[in-house]
Amino acid sequence: MTSSSKTRFALVTGGTSGIGHGFAHVLARDGLNLVIVARNEARLKEVKSELEARYSIEVKIIPRDLADPEAPAQVFEILKQEGIVLSVLINNAGFNVHGKFEETDLDEEIKMMRLHVIAATELTKLFLRQRDRQVGNMILNVASIAGLVPGPLVSVHFATRAYILSFSLALSNELQGSDVHVTCLCPGPTRSAFFGRANMSNVRLASGKPIRLMDSQTVAAIGYDALKKHKRVIVPGYLNKILAFMAAFAPRWLAIKVTRWLMERL
Repeated sequence: MTSSSKTRFALVTGGTSGIGHGFAHVLARDGLNLVIVARNEARLKEVKSELEARYSIEVKIIPRDLADPEAPAQVFEILKQEGIVLSVLINNAGFNVHGKFEETDLDEEIKMMRLHVIAATELTKLFLRQRDRQVGNMILNVASIAGLVPGPLVSVHFATRAYILSFSLALSNELQGSDVHVTCLCPGPTRSAFFGRANMSNVRLASGKPIRLMDSQTVAAIGYDALKKHKRVIVPGYLNKILAFMAAFAPRWLAIKVTRWLMERL
């Protein structure tokens, strides 16, 4: 695969399922060639075939676990060898760990912090340093409305989402007026494998009540539209916007209490 200054490539992390898979489709539909990074090589090959057949684009797959400290640099070294210069970066990969902090798996939580915080930060740094400054470039970081409040029973996950939101807003300000725009997508509960992997299928938030689960393709489409419109933050869904408003103005103790209730098992 080769690239030229007239060929646009977007990198999507976690692009084989959920919101990341939705992003792969909306970007491909818009005519961008893709680089997809995920752990499951067999699933990556399936998605590559699916997207290339449907949209007549080029798809480069890189099987890597981005929680591996060496993986982000390896990804950009591969791109350099392929002659691919990215113009869009979607930091989407993520997972959750549920339970009381003293009882949860520390190794998994450290892996989550490496993925959500360190890998996203490193990929963003590498993206900015490799970019073509003569064209428009875009970064979208997927956080969550979870980043707006502390999260009992998911304490580390919510803290990492708060980092992503804060990092994105600061970066957006630094890059204002440049060739790069940064958007932070803060979705609410979304239908995907996310809850299942975290053993959270029977958690109140995953039930669709009182907050309806959104479709991952819809969330991705809203996020991409916001990115193209140069919005700094986007919360998809009417009910999620209400929750975000409440998180901003409700007393902290009340926000934490409601969050605990949503994260409890039914």
